[in-house]
Amino acid sequence: MSWQLQASRYLPDSEELDGAVLALETSEELPSTADVGYTLRAMGERGLLERFDGVLVGRPRAFSPDTDREVEFETYREAIRDTVVEQLREYDSDAVAVFNVDFGHTDPRISLPIGGEVRIDPDRESIAFV
Repeated sequence: MSWQLQASRYLPDSEELDGAVLALETSEELPSTADVGYTLRAMGERGLLERFDGVLVGRPRAFSPDTDREVEFETYREAIRDTVVEQLREYDSDAVAVFNVDFGHTDPRISLPIGGEVRIDPDRESIAFV
């Protein structure tokens, strides 16, 4: 995503994001919390984060055979969560955020119906894809 933001290519028109739900997840490269924060800050500065009504954050996979970084699972996941919360507070305090959803580069994982409708109900602590 950071490459897309840097190049200003392949991004939807910001108006198309109004009311949408953003799905974020880390990769097998285990990005640092700083890199995750920088990417979200770039989205915030472009006025993109404020357009989302909700954010789903995939449960970070905290290990990778492709990297020599060693991280403690829960510490890494909490740090990613804290970084996302910090950037949402700065740029989109109204968005509902759900963390540790089993999609993306994690195991086990579910498929997300990209482009479909999703309902996030914080009172019932549920996510429904319609």
